Amino acid sequence: MSSFQERIAKFLEIGISEGFLTIDDYTALISALEEAEKITTIHPELYAGLLKDLFGTLPKMVKEAQEEIPQLRKMLKEKGLEIKNVTKDQEMWSFKALGADASSCPLPIGIAKAAFISAMAFREGTQPIIMRDLVRVKSDAMTSRGFKFYYQVLAETLIPVACIRHMEECGKPDCIVIDGPLSASILLRRVPRRAFLKDEVYYEVQEKAHQLIRVRDQLICKCHELNIPIFSVVKRCTSRHFMAWYELKDIFHYTDQFIFQQLLDYGQRTEAISISKAIEKQGAEPFARFNEIYGFYIKTSKNPLTPPIRVEYPQYLRGKENWIASYVLTTSLTTYEAEFDGLPKIMCLAHKDAKITKAIIKEIYRRGITKILDEGANIKLLGLIWGFSLE
Repeated sequence: MSSFQERIAKFLEIGISEGFLTIDDYTALISALEEAEKITTIHPELYAGLLKDLFGTLPKMVKEAQEEIPQLRKMLKEKGLEIKNVTKDQEMWSFKALGADASSCPLPIGIAKAAFISAMAFREGTQPIIMRDLVRVKSDAMTSRGFKFYYQVLAETLIPVACIRHMEECGKPDCIVIDGPLSASILLRRVPRRAFLKDEVYYEVQEKAHQLIRVRDQLICKCHELNIPIFSVVKRCTSRHFMAWYELKDIFHYTDQFIFQQLLDYGQRTEAISISKAIEKQGAEPFARFNEIYGFYIKTSKNPLTPPIRVEYPQYLRGKENWIASYVLTTSLTTYEAEFDGLPKIMCLAHKDAKITKAIIKEIYRRGITKILDEGANIKLLGLIWGFSLE
């Protein structure tokens, strides 16, 4: 343990022993310091061993990728991939953009599977539209993985609904930027059966997934009708749509985002492809929808460790790629907070206010459990999976 960590640990121990800090204060401070990467509470011997493992493996992984990237770059170029420079337009900062994001967080209770979900549509100068729900199913209805997919689908469905309601109540924005894809993934089109234990539950989840696809199209139709540009930003991309499009998926094992992190410099983007067709090339069943979805990758952060983002947009905006890319690059923030670096400002504002964190869940549950206890409920029914303290 470093001398800094030793001083921090000693300070906190004195605070506890002399009554200046409660146990909750101590836990909160430790969590904050760990999150800020200021301290580690892991055993020193285990820390040293993990570090040794990393030092031994990471250089080998880097070398392997370094040898393959030039070949990959050459093959993409031969197959027609073009990299384009994006121009900033500072006047775009004055656009009245509507941003929307969803959030979800499970309640780790034993009585049932439950999760809070929410979505927010936000435009500066107007009141946000906030939608929320508490999703719950019986403990044996689905696996934990299946339940996570279920409540995240329900949360994502709230985004288009919130956007439509915001336009109805607050008027027409200059553009709409939503978090997450507009495209319909393989998982949405055909939900895996194994995660759901009963037929009726599986069919319900599949219907909710299709409902998400349809409600996104409703928003796209509304925007097309009102001549509003709408596009989405996907920041954590594990997909390989571009590799499938260029028929390289079976040759290289990297994700699209990692590849373009190597090939794109700040202010550059790829050409656009049909994300919808790329998904179908990977085995997805066709799904009738109003608009085909297109997309490109763009590097919006000067930090080499921040990957490019994928921008998706509907068919009626074909030919407007330069305008979309210019808006995204111009309004993207530069910040030390990895969560927001390289993302359009309106998305950051929506995400910041909409995110349901575990700390918030803990506080809400604390207040809820106190109220129920005052009403004489059986305390055994109220415990979290890993236990809970009211101190």
